[in-house]
Amino acid sequence: MSEHLELLTENPSQWVNISYITPEIQKYEIKPFLLLALKELEGKPDSRTSSLMNADKFAAVRAVVRHLARLRSATKVPWEQGDVQLFLEGLKFSPECITELSTLLCTDQMYVNIPKHLKMKPGLASLQWRIDVSLSQTNITSENPSDQRKKEILYHNTYVILILELTDGQTRTFRLSIPKFQELRFVIANALKTMIVLEKRKCMRKE
Repeated sequence: MSEHLELLTENPSQWVNISYITPEIQKYEIKPFLLLALKELEGKPDSRTSSLMNADKFAAVRAVVRHLARLRSATKVPWEQGDVQLFLEGLKFSPECITELSTLLCTDQMYVNIPKHLKMKPGLASLQWRIDVSLSQTNITSENPSDQRKKEILYHNTYVILILELTDGQTRTFRLSIPKFQELRFVIANALKTMIVLEKRKCMRKE
């Protein structure tokens, strides 16, 4: 499985309900639905959207368009038509619809006007860290402090260097003091705890 296909299919549960509708979609409906979905994503909804007779079909195509548009803006790499076709096969589109929709979705021009709030930020590919004691050692050497003072210098002048590699190829480096690093640990732990609590609530579960 390619990286792009893995990215497209990483959360299969979100497509369960949509896969019940997609077999009913006809080839001639694909392009109009896609154009309406694009206008909606660009913040220019067409008045015809609210009066569609096949609202469920349109919603299915719109979900696919939104999914690929957000991932396309995150990866910055054009879709391979074969990957998109396999993804659409998994959603149970008909062969005719797969050919039509995959061709349109692999056209880069389609994603030019997607607004910033729909663009997915790059994720974290890897994290490395190291301890920098150069400043604290310099201060200890120059000051010749007592044991208590030495502990204070080590605490306030030792830094944690975090090196983050992102999924878009960028590398970000952060230099944090021990107090700031502890603050970061607390914020992350608190966020994870909140997420666990939210996931246990019935309103957050997909039926």
